Amino acid sequence: MLSVAWSCCAILVLAAACAADAEEGVIQGRVVTRTAPSHPIVHQAVHLEIVERAASSVLDTVTDAGGRFRFTRLPVGGIRVFVLSAEYGGVRYSGERLALLPAAPVRTVDLAVYEPSTDRSVLRPPVMFAVVEVAPGALRVSVVQRLENPTDRTVVSSPRDPLVFPLPPGARSVRFLAGWVDPRVDGGTITDAFPVTPGRTEVAYACTLAARQSEVAVPWVFPDGAGQVDVLVADVGVEAAADGLAPRGAVEGPTGRFLHWSGGPISPRRGVVLRLRGVPLARDPWPAAVAAGLALILAGGLARSFARARDPAAPA
Repeated sequence: MLSVAWSCCAILVLAAACAADAEEGVIQGRVVTRTAPSHPIVHQAVHLEIVERAASSVLDTVTDAGGRFRFTRLPVGGIRVFVLSAEYGGVRYSGERLALLPAAPVRTVDLAVYEPSTDRSVLRPPVMFAVVEVAPGALRVSVVQRLENPTDRTVVSSPRDPLVFPLPPGARSVRFLAGWVDPRVDGGTITDAFPVTPGRTEVAYACTLAARQSEVAVPWVFPDGAGQVDVLVADVGVEAAADGLAPRGAVEGPTGRFLHWSGGPISPRRGVVLRLRGVPLARDPWPAAVAAGLALILAGGLARSFARARDPAAPA
């Protein structure tokens, strides 16, 4: 009987081990440059970040002669995601978030990278979307600016020669909301050296403008021009007009009704001016954290709505 018991225990241990092996996950694929002619990248370092509730860890490997990589013995199920990344041509590329489930413990994906270029002339004129909220004694301005790269190369810059985004004169309390790498406020502009990958790249910020008089002018200048400019102003009884933009009626946003102006293209070194009359004068009562959250919701949600309206093929 003892030998039978030991045999049963051994079988159970082996069965458990087999079940564990069966639940071990695998993430595999290739690193491929999408710059023509497209081809796998050999001997390329690849990182896999495992993000869990309270911690994260990173695994590393190198692609083989066929540009292939493979991460094995990964945990399956649970609340965790996996993110592939690789640094190529001085730019860090990341893949989509992956999950390993008991029903699909193996994922095969390609990680796309691009050859670098320093030629900014290939970029299309930027598209700007701004939301202006009115508070007693202040304006809260949130901006999403989109850069479009129609080529198959990533346009790179450097801290010595960064991308430049002019701020409205008098902007203060600038908050960087999304898309930036190492932004700095310098001489009335935001500068940053982030890469512009093929397709669309968006950055967002919010700032405050003091309203010391009931009439306020908010100018924007575009050194490289602009393909399209959309400005929404909260419809709270303030008279509004815009030089260089046409009125487009009113739209409903997540916090109320907004007056809409738009126009474009805007020539290089030209600008537009938003003019407001009847701005209430008082100390700004908005907490900074609340204002930043509101700006992100407004700019992000409304910008996506306008992008879909202009480009029905754009993803939701």
